Amino acid sequence: MEAFRDVGMSIKFPKDTHPSRRNPTAVLKRFEKALRENDFRKGDEAWLVIDVDEWPEDEFVALLEWAKKDHRHHLAISNPKFELFLVMHYEKGNGCTTAQQVDLRLKRYLPDYEKRLKPSQFSIDEVERAVENACAKRASCNNDIPDAGMSDVYKLVRRLLASKNDD
Repeated sequence: MEAFRDVGMSIKFPKDTHPSRRNPTAVLKRFEKALRENDFRKGDEAWLVIDVDEWPEDEFVALLEWAKKDHRHHLAISNPKFELFLVMHYEKGNGCTTAQQVDLRLKRYLPDYEKRLKPSQFSIDEVERAVENACAKRASCNNDIPDAGMSDVYKLVRRLLASKNDD
């Protein structure tokens, strides 16, 4: 696992991904293995962040069960993809229900985006705007898996912001 450290918190994430095993069930298996191997303690939280992409709903059954199994387990699903949350730093993301629509909108704001961002890419106000935009859209959907054009990434970001503010 790779780790990122900040005052009062440590964030670890699996560094190895297998290019042909990115379906939700395979991602969960690798994540559970990483948790077993990396001293997952009583006060820790585990966040699994995943895209709907083109996966059928039954691919998410094990992930939903995993999240319900332990109060320290959390799931943040983006539909259709994570980059939707990046768009939400600038706008609500209305109409971004397909990967292509998300990519087109994102290119408007970040023309050189290629899966990596500078640590200072967004101001705290922009991050808070993205959280508000995503939260407001998600409020209209009670499904475990967000509808197209919605992202649960705001839940993780909101948690990180709250942890940072507690320090």
